[in-house]
Amino acid sequence: MNMNTANVHTPNKTFMPKPSHLLLAGLVMSSLLTACGGSNGPSAEELAAQAAATAQAAADKAAADKAAADKAAQAAADREAALAAVRKQVSDTVTTVDADTKAAQSASAIAGYSLLQAKQQAANYPEVAETLVKTQAFADQAKQAADQALAQKALATTAASNADSAQTLDAVTAFAQQANKAALSAKEARTAAEQAQDATLESAAQVSAEIQLAESSKRYSKLDSAGNILPASATSWACVQENATGKVWESKTNDNGLRDRDWRYRHMHNSAGYASTRDSTGAILCQSLGNCDAYSYVNAVNNTGVCGRSQWRLPTMEELLSLVQINDNGQRPNIDLKFFPDTVNKPNQAAYCSENLAKTATDCGPNYTNPHYQPDGRIECNYQGVDYGLPISADNPRGGSMAALRHYGEVQDGLSTYPTNNWICYTRLISNR
Repeated sequence: MNMNTANVHTPNKTFMPKPSHLLLAGLVMSSLLTACGGSNGPSAEELAAQAAATAQAAADKAAADKAAADKAAQAAADREAALAAVRKQVSDTVTTVDADTKAAQSASAIAGYSLLQAKQQAANYPEVAETLVKTQAFADQAKQAADQALAQKALATTAASNADSAQTLDAVTAFAQQANKAALSAKEARTAAEQAQDATLESAAQVSAEIQLAESSKRYSKLDSAGNILPASATSWACVQENATGKVWESKTNDNGLRDRDWRYRHMHNSAGYASTRDSTGAILCQSLGNCDAYSYVNAVNNTGVCGRSQWRLPTMEELLSLVQINDNGQRPNIDLKFFPDTVNKPNQAAYCSENLAKTATDCGPNYTNPHYQPDGRIECNYQGVDYGLPISADNPRGGSMAALRHYGEVQDGLSTYPTNNWICYTRLISNR
């Protein structure tokens, strides 16, 4: 027995080719058949071309689909950007409307407060009723304009809310137009309110001025050149009467005539006829007089009979000081400017001269000491004056207004030319009858 020989049973094994192998085999078989003329099918090149065309078509479609998707996405983004831009515009418009509304309301509040003050001031002055009615009308206009602005703010706010919820550009644009229209109306309302505020303030100031005039008219009256009483509202007058005493003050002119407000006079002797018409610098002292001294001026005015009077004189210091008053806001000169607007305001330069010879020390001014008596018993006041342009305090308004005429002139007091070039003053005469 041959031990090297063995009957070995080998089980059957089935061979399963891979798909790629089948494809390769098919291509090879197709090539063989084609070469041998055994097949009428497409060639390998044709199949490859068909496959390439199919792949290109798929790629083109994918590119087209992507381009369409990108275009749609860009269109959506552009739409959202446009919506956002218009909505932002609406929001900015609402902010502007809000600012205009607040400004209009502020103007109305200011006008209302001014009206309230005017009403309180005018409570006891029926003579200002007409101006107060105008003030009320202006304040009402300011309030109406503020209410109009507030209504436009509500419209703009509603338009903004609708624009935020709208989904189409046309709808959002329409709401933006509504907001813009409201903004224009709010702007107009603000302008109207501010103009009405200004008119209210001006009218309220007029009420205050008329009240002051009414109050002053209790003390003073305006007179014409014949001495007749004029209405307090008169814009031109020749004299001013003190209602309590009946004394009359001359008013000044601005015409280069005898009583011009700018003329100056020397006041250093108790007589007339000693002064020239110019000061030492060559500047004109006065015109219409041969001698520019205070008493020459008194004589000249008496000859005119202005306001029906011929007993004009220099006032005493006490009489000049009686005109001193502290005005609103400290306005100078310190005199009632509604009746004496012609008063010169030149601090330390323009003093009004008083009568130098007085009957009592009181007439020389407050705190006058060591009086020097003249042979006729009168007291010499040492040529004092009142400077209405000096700053004064409420605790001593009269004392703060007094001025020594030796300090009012062209040179410093005490120089070798003293007193020839000093002792210069302005005048405002007074008459008892």
